[in-house]
Amino acid sequence: MPKELDIDARLDAATATVLAEISRTDAKSGVLLTAFSLPLAALVAAVPGKPLPGLSAVLVGTGTVGLVAAMLVVLVVVRPRLTGNPRGSFLYWSLCTGEQLLADLDAPTDRAAHIVTLSQIARRKYAGLRLAGDITAVALVALAAALLTALI
Repeated sequence: MPKELDIDARLDAATATVLAEISRTDAKSGVLLTAFSLPLAALVAAVPGKPLPGLSAVLVGTGTVGLVAAMLVVLVVVRPRLTGNPRGSFLYWSLCTGEQLLADLDAPTDRAAHIVTLSQIARRKYAGLRLAGDITAVALVALAAALLTALI
């Protein structure tokens, strides 16, 4: 097998892998937004108008702010980045005429650089999901502590 075919196959596999990871982050983001909305909805339904002891009120407020912050981080993860128009991308093609698109598709591309760019996007998305998870953990601990202090 010629070496060029081998690298082409590996570049194709790398591209597919990175695109799958980006899709996974978007799917996880949807699940997280749904999961975060459930305790937030419960708080909105249960807390207003109910007197809470001072420490419980602070902990509920902290937990609520944490859940909202985690949701905002997840929304940043799924928010499309429309800046930069690298050649060979749909963003670039959206600004092309038909002739320019054909010329771009006919030109040689730097597939390795494209994979690096996609990998950086995937890494940023995963970093955002990790941050949202960390914030959520703190928020849930605060909410659990609020529940315990209200019961004691």
